[in-house]
Amino acid sequence: MPSRKQHSCGRQRASGERTCDALDSHGPLLCAEPFDADSPAMVPQPVACVQCESAPCETVCPVNATVHTEDGLNAMAYNRCIGTRYCANNCPYKARRFNYFDYNKRNPLVAHNLYKGPAGVKQVGEAPHLQRNPNVTVRMRGVMEKCTYCVQRLKDAKIRQKRGQKQDVLLSGKTSPEVPVSASTLRIPVDSVKVACQEACPADAISFGNLKDEQSATVVRARELARSYELLHYIGTIPRTLYMARVKNPNAKMPDAKFVGTATIHMA
Repeated sequence: MPSRKQHSCGRQRASGERTCDALDSHGPLLCAEPFDADSPAMVPQPVACVQCESAPCETVCPVNATVHTEDGLNAMAYNRCIGTRYCANNCPYKARRFNYFDYNKRNPLVAHNLYKGPAGVKQVGEAPHLQRNPNVTVRMRGVMEKCTYCVQRLKDAKIRQKRGQKQDVLLSGKTSPEVPVSASTLRIPVDSVKVACQEACPADAISFGNLKDEQSATVVRARELARSYELLHYIGTIPRTLYMARVKNPNAKMPDAKFVGTATIHMA
């Protein structure tokens, strides 16, 4: 006899049949039709740090190495991190990684050149340093790492915005105290910053911007769509990164058309 499990939606679930996943171990999902277990459909969903407003990683760090910035980012202070990995254990998205490498202390072109601590020989060549981004700190082994929303690009855009205002003041012949400065005047122009993953995506599936911008911002318009949802929204982390359900248009005459949903909104 197949075991059955009664759900709050009134349906029953038999072993080997997925007729309803509401309030199951995967969380609150919408009811789905039965599917063929021998031909599953895969949906890619890249998950990096979603920059939680109520970040679980911040509450467990004993040295405050992961903090919130004035921009609403979940930032890392690498020189403060002691590598306890408590934040990785408490992250529901599993977006944090422990750095086991020591690229800033050894030359990878030298065979068997492993870093042996402060007493060892560095043997760092000049050529490997030229291939690294000068705006990003090369972390040392023993710290936690994650997506930073390309904070170095945000800082560079802020510097350029301030520099442009200073040039305008000099051209107008006024002094700095005579020019009013506010948060709105120092704000980066709408959609002027692109993160690395956004530039690298060939399908233009990633958008980045300021949620406080006007309605012309791409992220503001996407946030208001019905297909927009927060990943694991029911745990209360209030993520800054939003996902959009994929719209599908299957051919009704195909044999497996009944197993293809019109959208993946049930993944929320």
